[in-house]
Formats: sequence, C-alpha cells, structure tokens
Amino acid sequence: MWERLKQQEKEPEYKVEVIRKPTEDTLRAILEVEEASFPQQMQSDIEDLKETLENRKGIQIIARNEKGEIVSYLSSKPLRDAWEELKDYDPELKPEKGVLYIESIATKPEARELGLFFNLIRKIIEEAKKKGYKKLAFHARVGNNLSDFLQKRGARKLRTIENWHNFSEPFDYLEIEVENE
Repeated sequence: MWERLKQQEKEPEYKVEVIRKPTEDTLRAILEVEEASFPQQMQSDIEDLKETLENRKGIQIIARNEKGEIVSYLSSKPLRDAWEELKDYDPELKPEKGVLYIESIATKPEARELGLFFNLIRKIIEEAKKKGYKKLAFHARVGNNLSDFLQKRGARKLRTIENWHNFSEPFDYLEIEVENE
C-alpha cells in the first residue's frame, strides 16, 4: 500500500535523512519542531529527545527544507525498549520482539504537507525492513485526525486509550505491517 504512494505523490522539496548521532544543533532544531508541533503538555524536553535520538536500536529521521533547516522529525525505538515507560498508560501493550515503536512524528505547521509526511513514513518502513523489524507501532492522536488518516492508508487500529499519557485526549494504538522482501 505504501509503495503505491511513491507513484501518487510528487517529489517534495524536502530532504529526508536518517540521523545516527545528533549534534547539539540538531537537537536544538528538533526541539524547535517539537515546540511548534505539540501542546506544551505533549512536548519532550531536550534530555528526553537526546535519549531517544541516541538510541542506536531505533531509527531517527529528519527532514530539511530547501534552506537546510530541520522542519520535521520522526523518532523511534524498539517496542521492547519503550514498553517499560508505556505499560502504565496502555496496560494491553506487550513488549513484542520485532516491533519498532514510533515515539514521535512532528512537523512545523508551515511544512505540513502530504508529500513530506509520506516520505517520512516510506523512509521509516524502508529502514525498518533493513533492520529486520516486522511491524511499526505507535499511539496516534485521534483529535487531530492522524489516527483516521493512517487507518485509511492501511494502519490497523488495535485499541483506543481515552487519556493517553494524561494528556486529556484519546490516542489509538496502531500497527503497520513491514513486509520483508
């Protein structure tokens, strides 16, 4: 399904890349994206971002605009690594092997467009395949329609958590199968 998106979307003017070891400048730029993207109670601080982005078992992706500025990022780590901090918010969550958990997808409002979003998702699927992951999993916001948007494109909803992370809004737990070729 995600492969079809390659043909449907024109090439965006953003450069999507995997980062291995974020610099301080990269961390600050990602923090700016975080602050522009989420309500304050949902924002990670610099230390949380650093911990996630330096996890070598996960896949961290950024997108730069034509000026080279970071306008979007996606952070992830193995579900087994995320499980300990998430289990109290989602008691049905299991520390499954072979599942990459997407912790955050954030894009500055002025850069929000389908082409960029699809390229982030394609890149995470491509990299997840390389690392042998079988599925992507994440808790997606319901209120901003992200969950519905992803479900219409093949993500599978397993459940809704009415008050995810005490954010006073529901999130859906979704999975996307990663076909290994």
